[in-house]
Amino acid sequence: MAFATNIKKLREENNLSQKDIAEYLGITRQAVAAYECAKREPDYEVLKKLADFFGVSVDYLLGRVSCKDLNVVTVAKNIELIKGKLTFEEFSKDIFLKTGTMITPEMLELYVRGERMPFIGTIRVFAQYVSVHESFFYRHNTVETLEQERKMYVKEIQQLGAEYRQDFDYSVSGFIPAVLNHMDMETAQWIMDKDNLEYIKLARGIKESGIPVESVIPVIDVLKSINKGQNK
Repeated sequence: MAFATNIKKLREENNLSQKDIAEYLGITRQAVAAYECAKREPDYEVLKKLADFFGVSVDYLLGRVSCKDLNVVTVAKNIELIKGKLTFEEFSKDIFLKTGTMITPEMLELYVRGERMPFIGTIRVFAQYVSVHESFFYRHNTVETLEQERKMYVKEIQQLGAEYRQDFDYSVSGFIPAVLNHMDMETAQWIMDKDNLEYIKLARGIKESGIPVESVIPVIDVLKSINKGQNK
């Protein structure tokens, strides 16, 4: 029934007659009318020809997805692939933590169901999230090809001169992750320096303890003064 509705809708949107469609397919006008009345089911060749003619996917014609974009099914499957076993809420939070960009759980679900095609900017966010090229999302992939793509992407970045270490979390791609974009470059780079990890943990411990920053600053100033005196 979805095919009948969609083929008639596409024909009318393009100001075409049943005869126009019939001539393109090489069938009778009556056969096209039967498709639109759901009295006849098309074979795969007819579906493919109609999809090519209207510039939509076969899945759209059959009502499996509501977005006309040819790539919507492939992109949807790849987003589902990188989502893995995460819930949509967890997926949304993880994307934000690793890229600094918020994509709501509701929108993510629409993407995975093929009901909405992500804008190119959103595709870039997904690519940054898993450290792959944007082109990854426009072709069929598996868990294995995802890992291969990530390794190739990291290798390319390394060849460009970026300094990576073996245990770095490559899911946070780029020299300065977007989540740190609210900071000045010097501070962001300091935070990303592995040698400063213990200081970051200490700062987190102070915050979690509930000690006000104002009460810690005098102590740090005293320590700086002592250290400065020892270095004279």
